[in-house]
Amino acid sequence: MLAEVKRGVFGAVSCLAGVLLAGAVLTGCLPGSDPEPKNISGAPKQVADVIARLELVTRRQQFGELCNDLFTRSARLRAGGADCVQLLRATAKDVRHARIRLLEVKVQGERASARVRTVAEDQAAVEETIELQRERGRYRIAALRG
Repeated sequence: MLAEVKRGVFGAVSCLAGVLLAGAVLTGCLPGSDPEPKNISGAPKQVADVIARLELVTRRQQFGELCNDLFTRSARLRAGGADCVQLLRATAKDVRHARIRLLEVKVQGERASARVRTVAEDQAAVEETIELQRERGRYRIAALRG
């Protein structure tokens, strides 16, 4: 159980350390390093919006919103359940200037995945895949694969 909590917290914070959803802005880590973003709509845009929101709430340290609104129920349980907010806050306290770059979105019905590159100050960039699941009418973060 503790290993699951640690994985859930580490996964969420690792993701957050580079993700930190900034309102659907999904730009690269280096200013001017990418071409203009492509217009997207439908389910891929919904997934991109979740990733952008993840970056934003992490930057603002709004871990309650992360645990309660962005995680699926099972992801929240893996990230500490009732202690999710406190565990994320404690784990993310040294994460600074985290960014996420959305590389690819795949949608398969009620499930989706977002391949991202995350980076934070004094940390190497990491490519990860965020798994999403439609729950309560919208896509939510279900898991993180390194």
